[in-house]
Amino acid sequence: MRNVIIATLTISIAVLANIQPARAQKIKVARDAESANILSVTVAKNLPDGDLADRIEKYPTGKSTLAESPDKIRQAFVFCVPSGSKEVGPCVQRVFVTDLGTDETYEITGEELFIEANRVVSSLEWINNDTLSYERWATPHFGHRYTVDIKKRKQSEAFILSDQ
Repeated sequence: MRNVIIATLTISIAVLANIQPARAQKIKVARDAESANILSVTVAKNLPDGDLADRIEKYPTGKSTLAESPDKIRQAFVFCVPSGSKEVGPCVQRVFVTDLGTDETYEITGEELFIEANRVVSSLEWINNDTLSYERWATPHFGHRYTVDIKKRKQSEAFILSDQ
């Protein structure tokens, strides 16, 4: 009986010693004038072959990158498209938007090839019916958030993100 109590006490102490208080990650956001006008929204010419629904990229969690606008008129998603360069990997992640009313698909371009090749798209979401936001993290501690007005077909803002 004494050994059971000692074993239970030892395990309890070990578990409690390894529990760390949960800390919310505080992301610092600052406007980035230098990156505020680099993106363009053009009619997509770089679509992957085959069934496009099967080609939509997934986040590392396994969830699809597909995001529908609040009015359900537009869908945004990420495709891995050919990089066109021998200096980087075979494909880069790029954001596409389909207007379900016109059945037109647009591609957001303008980031440097090496940025696209080395950073994955995350947090693809609609701010309102016309404005799309997404992030690219260069490291676990530094990245960019872009906002794009799809109706006007131009970038509206850019932000530097940091958790340090």
